Amino acid sequence: MTPLLAQILTVHSGFVQYLYRFKLKNLPYCACTPDKVQDVLHVLEECLIFAKEHAETEAGTDARIVGQGLPNLVNDYNSLAIFLRFCEGVTRRCNIRNNSKIYMTLN
Repeated sequence: MTPLLAQILTVHSGFVQYLYRFKLKNLPYCACTPDKVQDVLHVLEECLIFAKEHAETEAGTDARIVGQGLPNLVNDYNSLAIFLRFCEGVTRRCNIRNNSKIYMTLN
């Protein structure tokens, strides 16, 4: 378990929704679409900012990254490894994009 995976699993990370909860951001919305809250599910499933990484992960795992496709990802070791790298990457980038102090203390 890496610090970045712990962040995504516990939702204690640099996602705007989390930072908004603690009054560290003015609004909880994602930069990709002003009406979408930037939470873990949005970032993993549909965020346009991470569309390239999302598509590469789906191609590499041959599974869709949505609620129904997640069991296929975690049942195969190779797919799980690819998916976890995707999770770490988007968490790291969210921390940086949102100027989260969490990123600076863990990396």
